[in-house]
Amino acid sequence: MKTWKWLLFTPVVLGAAIMFTIASLTPKRYRSEATILVVPQQVPVDYVRPTLSSRMEDRLQNIQQQILSRTRLEHVITEHDLYPDERRKGIMEDVVERMRNDIHIEVLKGDAFKVQYEATNPKTVMQVTEQLASLFIQESLRDREVLSEGTNQFLEGQLEDLRRRLTERAKRQRA
Repeated sequence: MKTWKWLLFTPVVLGAAIMFTIASLTPKRYRSEATILVVPQQVPVDYVRPTLSSRMEDRLQNIQQQILSRTRLEHVITEHDLYPDERRKGIMEDVVERMRNDIHIEVLKGDAFKVQYEATNPKTVMQVTEQLASLFIQESLRDREVLSEGTNQFLEGQLEDLRRRLTERAKRQRA
């Protein structure tokens, strides 16, 4: 009867010891995330058609390519002194690819998305996530500004055309 207890007890204790050893040797990883809400156009559609007619996923894909470009990520890596061992031993392209793997972007319901960054230093993780979120917001604003400028030019052209027609009509009525 006692041998059955030992046969049951030994694997449980041995398994717990192995799990504890693995857990203590594995480096801690921290994840920080920022949720960004994209505010839709506020002007009624009856007055001005939306300038951002593309889907949120498509716009996010374009912005994501800008943010995850080598030059942008290289700047973030050097600014926060990320992956120092990899930078010393390897090439920057591999370090940038590692950072890309540590960044996760997820589109949420509606007009929101989540930016996540994962690494071993909690303070750095928070700062990098904040910077990445800020880059997404800046790029989105720049994208919106370009589209709004196009809409503005279109509306100014329409206004000028209406002025010209009104002037011609007024001249015809005077004559």
